[in-house]
Amino acid sequence: MASPANVMLAIHEKKPCSTVDLYHPLRQHVANHYSEREAESLEDDFQFLQQMRSEVENPPDGSPERRRDHLQSYFRALCLVEPRFPISSDPSHINSVSFAWFDAFRPSRKAVQTSLHLEKAAVLFNLGAVQSQVAVAADRALATGIKVACSSFQAAAGTFAFLKDNVSVKAVIGPGGSAVDMSTECAGMLERLMLAQAQECFFEKVITDSKSPGLCSKIARQVSTLFIKILPVLSFKIVFV
Repeated sequence: MASPANVMLAIHEKKPCSTVDLYHPLRQHVANHYSEREAESLEDDFQFLQQMRSEVENPPDGSPERRRDHLQSYFRALCLVEPRFPISSDPSHINSVSFAWFDAFRPSRKAVQTSLHLEKAAVLFNLGAVQSQVAVAADRALATGIKVACSSFQAAAGTFAFLKDNVSVKAVIGPGGSAVDMSTECAGMLERLMLAQAQECFFEKVITDSKSPGLCSKIARQVSTLFIKILPVLSFKIVFV
């Protein structure tokens, strides 16, 4: 069977603007607020977190699946760090750590903040992007490939939905602003795009399986409806100062 002719879209990952030292500020925070002994006991954890961040900055050669798994692990680590280590511009917090990311769609723009919210938003964006790349790379001429593509697009939609509902608003608050790609409007658009493409994969499957014309027509209408819902989001003009 020939490969499906329909083109699917994947999202490019964001690029960090610079390296970030997490090891020394976090270790110093523990030593100052607790004890040097406590800091020493967490040495391996701090080093591991720093290594994870370094791999985000300079991803080793590997498959999109490997990058996906690493981003998931790093995001979970950030969620553990956030309630224990206050990173902000507040003088009483860890205020020597700044995160800076270029906009995925307009690389001339960047967001810089002393906040884990920006870091989490960027990591979620890249996770959704890599999941879309896994989907596009799947061979949809095969039944297994259609399944991988569909599930990966659905996963990407879920990631962008989580970014939109839980992280985007926090990431755009404060000095340094946020790039357009992490706004709630953009995350919502990407969520809908991924859902539409997942449904299109399902449409390809019912066609391949020679399902009834009635079912094929129903799925085709659903695909069309999902793509139409993307258009109003694209009409928003998002401006960050």
